[in-house]
Amino acid sequence: MKNLARGYIASGEFNGNRIPQHLQNQIVKLYCDSIGLEFVLSRAEYWINGSTQCQLWAALNEGFNHIVFYSLWQLPNEHNKRFKVYQHCLKNNINLHFAVERIRTEVSEEAYTDLETLIQSNLLILEDCDYSKYLGLLETLL
Repeated sequence: MKNLARGYIASGEFNGNRIPQHLQNQIVKLYCDSIGLEFVLSRAEYWINGSTQCQLWAALNEGFNHIVFYSLWQLPNEHNKRFKVYQHCLKNNINLHFAVERIRTEVSEEAYTDLETLIQSNLLILEDCDYSKYLGLLETLL
């Protein structure tokens, strides 16, 4: 099962987007083809309020060495839940892939630290801010 890759897609909205499952599957398959992995049909998460408790863990426990997410933003929203995923992957030699972002993690703590840094930096950028304040300051400068 070394070159088999289980896909992981969402049935609902994540990161403000709703992508049809058939498109997610196509992108995951194209990603797998591009790096020489054999795509195994995806598990579709029942995406209820950002919960990833069902199909993600089912995929992680199937014995595949590669799990290909449609997007990085399908990881659990909560840091401690992501950490549990990372620890499980370390223990079970599972590589995580993110098709849209074309990111692959090796099985190492450093890889998960880098991934978490990327997630945290993007979350800071996406935080709700008072854009009217910044636009007002920009208008004053102009």
